Amino acid sequence: MRRSYELRILGVFVGLFVAYLLIAHFVLEPMGYYGMPEQPRFADPWIARAETIVSGGLLYRDVFTTTPPLINFLLIPPVLLSGLFGHRNPWATLSFMTYFSLFNLVAAYALLYAAKEREEGYRHALYFLLNPLTFGNSLLRRQDESILVFFFALALLFFLHGQHWRASVAVGLTLLVKLSGALMIPIAFLRTRDWKYLVIPAAVFGLVFAPFLLAAGESAVFWDVSRERTQHPFQFRGISLGALWSRAHEGQPPISLTVYSAILMGGVAVILALIAWKPRGGLEDLTLLTTAVLLLSPKLHCGYFSLLALMMAPLLRKHRITGVYFLFGLLALLADIYKWPVENFPVAFWLMVGVFGLLVWAMVRLRWSYKEEPSGYVKQSVV
Repeated sequence: MRRSYELRILGVFVGLFVAYLLIAHFVLEPMGYYGMPEQPRFADPWIARAETIVSGGLLYRDVFTTTPPLINFLLIPPVLLSGLFGHRNPWATLSFMTYFSLFNLVAAYALLYAAKEREEGYRHALYFLLNPLTFGNSLLRRQDESILVFFFALALLFFLHGQHWRASVAVGLTLLVKLSGALMIPIAFLRTRDWKYLVIPAAVFGLVFAPFLLAAGESAVFWDVSRERTQHPFQFRGISLGALWSRAHEGQPPISLTVYSAILMGGVAVILALIAWKPRGGLEDLTLLTTAVLLLSPKLHCGYFSLLALMMAPLLRKHRITGVYFLFGLLALLADIYKWPVENFPVAFWLMVGVFGLLVWAMVRLRWSYKEEPSGYVKQSVV
């Protein structure tokens, strides 16, 4: 039976991959979203980074990047595949679409194995794959957040089964993909009071990153809050309400960046205090914290909503938020498309207002409709 569930998930994955590929071909490709045949368009200089690594160069020193080291090494396979076709479209773009989408498949398998009952895990995997954000981000937008989602799924798999050593190492690896992997640390610690979640992720990150810092020096500090386009949320970018309002009003944000950042920090502190005072389920608390960070951040990329698609999938039936789950995913994806290539920022802004309202309602449901036992998952001890 386990094998049949795996094959069913694979079949759904292939069907969705083909369906979204057709959408990309008939909708986004004519709009120039993927660039020209001889010059593919990518959001980040993935090719330059991977080629530098393959040729023996050093990240941060020999090529500019504002991402942790592991994600850059994981991008070598699609770059090599794209290189076989001379980095020309459609094969260059298709190489990245396929590679990023494969991480959706393994994340779905993680959801399958995370549940105590395979039938329930299978349902969660289908919810995740069917959310518009899952393939919308990896294939339509061919963004690398699906890699982050997979490592998050791996950490959740171990955490939900009480394998805390493995979970804490997986969280450390998640940090080496994107710093947003730190979101799991306070929840895991508050649920278990286990020091591993405070020490091991930092140790894993430090051991891997230290050689790059020693060799590249200041150039390796990719989280420098004094600069834009680095790994920190204190900047108006992406599809946050502040960023879209600014784009729609000739660069004038609704409030200053300082105030916006203070709201983020204060709001997250309140949410953490609420979770510490009155915890719910591990997934409920993690979803609440992640939602607060995403909605209040001045910088927000659509791909990060895929984390919520992963976390919320096991909670849909229990809290009766299935409709909200799929609708918020669709609206967020449309908002990103209206930001670019459509460039209708007022429409994008109001779409994100809808996302904000839907997620706030869902978080209220997670708190008020909570039942003591998270359905289908191993109970996590709270000391």
